[in-house]
Amino acid sequence: MLNNITQGKITLIIILSLIFSISFASSVLAAEAESADNYVLTADDITFLQAEGLVLFEGNAVFKASDFVVESNKITVDTNTKIIKASGNVVIHSEKDDLYGDSLTYNYESEKGELFGAEGSIGEINFSGKILKILSVSPVAAEIESAEFTPCIREEPHYHFKAEQIKINDDNSLDIFGIAPYIANIQVFYLPYYSVEYDPSDGESPLKNAFPFPKLGYDNDRGLTAEFKYPYQIGDKSSGEIFYLTEGREYDRYEERIINNFYQLTDYLTIKNRYDYLYNYDLDDEELDDFEEEFFSSILYDRDKYALEAGVGRDLRAEDNENRYLLAGHYYFTNGLNTSFRQEYDFDEQRVKEKYLMSYNQHSINWNLKYIAGESYNYYPYLTLNFPRVLGIRTTVGSGRVKNEGVELNKERVSLAYNLKEPLAKGLNYHLAYNYRLDHYRSSYDYNYYYTRLNTGFSYNTSLNQKMELNSSLFFEKNYPWGKSPLIDDREEQERLVKPSLSLNVERDLEQSSFNISSNAIYDLDLDDWEEINLRFAQNEDCYSFYLNYEFIDETFSFGFEI
Repeated sequence: MLNNITQGKITLIIILSLIFSISFASSVLAAEAESADNYVLTADDITFLQAEGLVLFEGNAVFKASDFVVESNKITVDTNTKIIKASGNVVIHSEKDDLYGDSLTYNYESEKGELFGAEGSIGEINFSGKILKILSVSPVAAEIESAEFTPCIREEPHYHFKAEQIKINDDNSLDIFGIAPYIANIQVFYLPYYSVEYDPSDGESPLKNAFPFPKLGYDNDRGLTAEFKYPYQIGDKSSGEIFYLTEGREYDRYEERIINNFYQLTDYLTIKNRYDYLYNYDLDDEELDDFEEEFFSSILYDRDKYALEAGVGRDLRAEDNENRYLLAGHYYFTNGLNTSFRQEYDFDEQRVKEKYLMSYNQHSINWNLKYIAGESYNYYPYLTLNFPRVLGIRTTVGSGRVKNEGVELNKERVSLAYNLKEPLAKGLNYHLAYNYRLDHYRSSYDYNYYYTRLNTGFSYNTSLNQKMELNSSLFFEKNYPWGKSPLIDDREEQERLVKPSLSLNVERDLEQSSFNISSNAIYDLDLDDWEEINLRFAQNEDCYSFYLNYEFIDETFSFGFEI
């Protein structure tokens, strides 16, 4: 929608150039003028007041361009002050969205103006505000005062937000100040700042992390689940993001916390602070997989193609609270070659971790070369080649020296991938996915390890009536490894599974509203037993979704709510 607002501003600017190309009397019925740039302005009456330097377009005033249309009851152009005024049901039409207002005042020379009583949409957000201040056209910058917005399309929305101000920045971001969410007209909390990333090229979801609500759920085996992401902007220089995810309870849980903050010193110099916490208890293996906590503070010099970063950090889970130095950087060549590195040292100047990456993706054969040390899986170094598809088969080849869980050796890998979806009849499709992998280990070993994965089956969908749609599928999956692998993380499990599924979707009378009932199951042919049988009920509304799920084999119940 930001692009649409920009187009509307540009539309009004062009009016000045049209004035001098129009020949008309002081009052003409059903008048029409067209410029050499294919911009057309029509109105029931057009009046030229030469002494005052005014041109009046009255009665169904319409400004047409190839991609947008501006409509208003009355448009006035003042050639002396360079100001354009539109009043009475101002509408800016485009292919995707419309922007509405009571009146518009715009200076086409300074590229500044105000749209009063603004209403419209930005992506999935429907908004209204007392004043939309146009600060710049190229690049786009604007402010909305006393705004309300919601993703709901109902006249009485399920929930909405009020904000003191929304700033539309020229870097495709939105800063929201004094945001207060309301559920059923009851304020639930208050946030001083909230930042949203806007990507106008993403037609389906141009706004990222648009609403500051957590995703909540419950599983009677894992317990409460919650996920919350809070991007923020404090002033013009400080920004960041807070992320929190938890599921389970007490020690048998998964929990992740990430806090990022960036403080802009200059156009190219930034102070970065990052806190990471990870706790991962594997319920299946009944053991603690990961428990990490660290903090890093660094200074970054970034000039797009190249960057250099230096800082200091600490491993908060180490017994001696291990301190570390950080040195990192990248350089992106114009020919498509990308390089980067990262090094971490302890205070005794011993290297703890290091990573070097080099990649190229501007050719039919793309490659990646990496050297990684200090992780659970290390590469000393390792080269991967990705070849283009031949007869629908994608081939990947890798070679180098690796180390995993204390075992170091030379390794070559060949991977083949094939995917097919073939329509057989109306609504009936056949699917085939096949993956093959060969790992060859050398040094003190001379082993081959093979792994194949076959996933094939049928899917069928049909409309029972105008509101009901039935979907079903039946798939067979076979994962089969053989040979020897001395590397733990390369090993795969052998299994043969049958996966049936059935779902019914029912559209409701309300727009963008439906019920869905689905069942999915997994039958293990090797164990000759059902591994999983789920029954799920979901209600999808225009601005939220809710689900209930019951797992018959484990006898577990779960539900979730997502905005």
